[in-house]
Amino acid sequence: MPYTKTPPLPFEKTRRLLLGYELNAPRLAGILGCSENTARARLADPGSLTVAELAKINRTGHVPIEEIRDALLQ
Repeated sequence: MPYTKTPPLPFEKTRRLLLGYELNAPRLAGILGCSENTARARLADPGSLTVAELAKINRTGHVPIEEIRDALLQ
């Protein structure tokens, strides 16, 4: 049986970027000003992050905007 590659999940690079900067659910909740459950949902599906939330991650979470842009566009 041939090996088939599974395609990467959408916005997986964005998720890995946030986790690489140690933005887990409790820290992300503090940055975004939301509950931990909402932050956990945003980490599970980074495509649901709004532009305002990405700006907060940039300013308060100290993640460079260039890295966020690169992760979103790939």
